[in-house]
Amino acid sequence: MDGRVKVVGQVERVDGTSLTYAEFVDRFMAPNRPVVLTGLTASWRACEDWTLPGPGHRRRPDLSFFARNFPSPLLQVADCSSREFTDQKRLEMSMQEFIDRWVGHAHGGSSAGDRESSLFYLKDWHLVKEYPDYIAYTTPTFFVDDWLNMYLDSHPIHRDSDITNHKSEVNCSDYRFVYMGAKGTWTPLHADVFRSYSWSANVCGRKQWLFLPPSQSHRIFDRYMRSSVYNLNDDVSEKQFPEFNKTEWIECIQEQNEIIFVPSGWYHQVHNLEDTISINHNWFNAYNLHWVTTKLQKNISKTSEIFVMILKGFANGTWQQIQE
Repeated sequence: MDGRVKVVGQVERVDGTSLTYAEFVDRFMAPNRPVVLTGLTASWRACEDWTLPGPGHRRRPDLSFFARNFPSPLLQVADCSSREFTDQKRLEMSMQEFIDRWVGHAHGGSSAGDRESSLFYLKDWHLVKEYPDYIAYTTPTFFVDDWLNMYLDSHPIHRDSDITNHKSEVNCSDYRFVYMGAKGTWTPLHADVFRSYSWSANVCGRKQWLFLPPSQSHRIFDRYMRSSVYNLNDDVSEKQFPEFNKTEWIECIQEQNEIIFVPSGWYHQVHNLEDTISINHNWFNAYNLHWVTTKLQKNISKTSEIFVMILKGFANGTWQQIQE
């Protein structure tokens, strides 16, 4: 991040093969602390199928494998150079088109503008739901107590095929995702949906994570707590975000075959330092349920306030028309 933020520590690394579930709960899940777990992906089919040999012992994405085996009709792809509200602009494209753009970017594009616009990041791909017979990985024991996905597996949001289609069914079906992006792709500063936990496994590639503890989350917002910092690489306005310079961050460089546990309420920004493929789940259970319910209650309250404002505006406008 070129020294733009103050890094005060590194995320702890633990050999996942020697860690018990009780130890994981006591040291990380219950106290809501991030950790990198190693040694848990050796048996995953994804690590073999999805990658090719790279320099040294490293692996690189086998893009042709995805084009041949996963002809998904439409994927959600983020344009890393374009902001839309609080996130990157999302586009829909086929797997083949996404891979063609990735390869085109790797070869430099036809102009500087093309190179910038072709930096696309495949996010939130529901591979498990789209290809249920292809078992790419097994969820590590530490993360199987997953109330969110267990519920969605047994309670489809769309049951009537006459009022929905395959795309919306998949998009609402679970919180298990595959992410794929070239070197330089990234995800803006955010806290995870519903204030859930998440875990993210690098099948190949390297990522830089910057974490902000929940006790400091107010410092990335403006004084009205309405807008937050979007990109830590930007020149963050001290006038708009007066507390930002007081933030202290924890960093992690995640290597291939490592899994990072992201606790509830920790804002984070992520950059792919190499061409990277990762597997990601959002989830919650008894240990972070209070985070989830508090977030949902706040969302309901905020929605109600907006709804009341709209009604008042409508009522005032209608009254003025009557008077006229």
